[in-house]
Amino acid sequence: MANGKSRDRRREAYWRRIVRGQRGSGLTIREFCRKDKLTESAFHFWRRELERRQAEGRQAEQEQRQRRVSKSPRPQRPPAFVPVRVTEQPNPQVGGRIEIELSGGRRVHVTPPVDRQALADVLAVLALDLKALDGEGRVC
Repeated sequence: MANGKSRDRRREAYWRRIVRGQRGSGLTIREFCRKDKLTESAFHFWRRELERRQAEGRQAEQEQRQRRVSKSPRPQRPPAFVPVRVTEQPNPQVGGRIEIELSGGRRVHVTPPVDRQALADVLAVLALDLKALDGEGRVC
């Protein structure tokens, strides 16, 4: 409970039976309480309290369902990091050349100077192009 007190399960069960009994009796709350020697204020308190607890229980169940759904597998995004392999240049006079191998075997050769944003945009378009064609590249 929110106030740190533990619930008395027997008392709660007792009042659940009382409230159910009143509903099934066909008597008004006043008549029922008078017949069973209960105070109306206690009856009303417990009826509201049990309704509140039931609503809390429903809300907790709904939150658990939402957590289970949110933990379900999500579509995988491409990795933010990709493997890099550094190789020796066969021709030392072509200094600073970068070769980027994309999935599907396509390669992009880059020589400096390079605008980083432009390169990122080109690679993003090429990656989307591969996904759209199920890995089948097309000539640009």
